[in-house]
Amino acid sequence: MLKTTLLITFLLTTHIVTAADKQPASSDMPIALEADEGTYDQQAGMAVYKGNVKVTQGVSTIWADKLTIVLKDNAAERIEATGNPVKFKYAGDKQPITGQGKQAIYDVTDKIITLAGGAVVKQGTDMVKGDRLTYHLDKEIIRGKRVRMTFLPK
Repeated sequence: MLKTTLLITFLLTTHIVTAADKQPASSDMPIALEADEGTYDQQAGMAVYKGNVKVTQGVSTIWADKLTIVLKDNAAERIEATGNPVKFKYAGDKQPITGQGKQAIYDVTDKIITLAGGAVVKQGTDMVKGDRLTYHLDKEIIRGKRVRMTFLPK
């Protein structure tokens, strides 16, 4: 069950990239998690990993100071990564996608990913910055607050 909940963590990167890059998600790949400490409380429905957190699956990696997974009925409901900053990298076949912010949240039920606190997402020379960036997985809609974009025409 814990493997399943950690798998959802990679929706922070693989679903965004799958839609944009047309690459298959690496959701069937093994997951490696490293942290200075970790706690899984089945009764409370929560898993918390702290200190130098690094989660890798296939070509996706997330680094955070703290990763919290909230469970409901033994399934991930919300995943939150915090850090100074939280960073992610997807190194697919095309140009790598990197990003960072002070907080990354994945609402599993609503399928919404939010990157907040100096959010930055880069691919090659293209970059999107915002105080808060939100991506709706089902609708493939990106919204932002105080958004700044830099991109080169093709």
